Amino acid sequence: MQKNIFTKEKLVIMPSSPDGIVVENITKKHNKLVVDENYKYQKNWFYRVFQFIFYHFIARPIFFLYGKIGLGIKVYGKKKLKNVKGGAITVSNHVHYVDFMIATAFVKRFRRSHIVSRKENFDVPYVGKLMSAFGVMPLPDTPKAHINFYRQITTYLKKNRFVHVFPEGSMWPYYNKLRPFKSGAFHFASKNNVPVIPYIIVFRKTKGLRRIVKKRPKISVYIFDPLYPHLTLGIRERNDDLRDRSQKAMQDMLDKYNSYEYYHYVTKEEFEKLHTK
Repeated sequence: MQKNIFTKEKLVIMPSSPDGIVVENITKKHNKLVVDENYKYQKNWFYRVFQFIFYHFIARPIFFLYGKIGLGIKVYGKKKLKNVKGGAITVSNHVHYVDFMIATAFVKRFRRSHIVSRKENFDVPYVGKLMSAFGVMPLPDTPKAHINFYRQITTYLKKNRFVHVFPEGSMWPYYNKLRPFKSGAFHFASKNNVPVIPYIIVFRKTKGLRRIVKKRPKISVYIFDPLYPHLTLGIRERNDDLRDRSQKAMQDMLDKYNSYEYYHYVTKEEFEKLHTK
């Protein structure tokens, strides 16, 4: 089940914090996932084989078809990834319930991508199990758990895999602007000397006969050139530089294509004023 704050007028009450939660997962499950120093990101070999089969032969093809047919996803800029031979960090805005599928099924063919997710998502019945099988990585709870988390990301990058991070934090459905970026994704790239590959999700209005069946907007994805860490900078400056370059590139593209506003986000005060008139 999901508890949300959407209204009939397609107004959404904006959280007070840029990384505040718009949609909150509610579950009756009492044994919440604990991601401490004992949590194993790397499962046993049998489970890894299952993950490989599930990812490449079941989930990814289904996501691709659903993305193409159900969401009308169009991807631009794939040629920019031709020269990326090793691992990389991919980042994007977090604006759709299934936007993680873009990283796994659309950005780089035949390249395994691992998604970093809020651990609360793993508490949703059935969905949490599928996420685990898909190789999604829950954020850690404790300082010691962070060590295992960073170590596992480094392992994936050395295996020439992609790791996708949503630097905005929480998901704001159909939000057509950018929110401030957290630094974690860019720290991973700097420490491992791998590129950051930003891409932006832009909404376009559904038109024609399709609008009768499905009014929700379609999705366009624009991939940017890989951004490499400037190794002459100190580690903190390097992280900030990667973050700023990524956010600027994405903001410029949003300004150019003017993402369609399907939900209108307002502050709580603005919402109350609208409904007291």
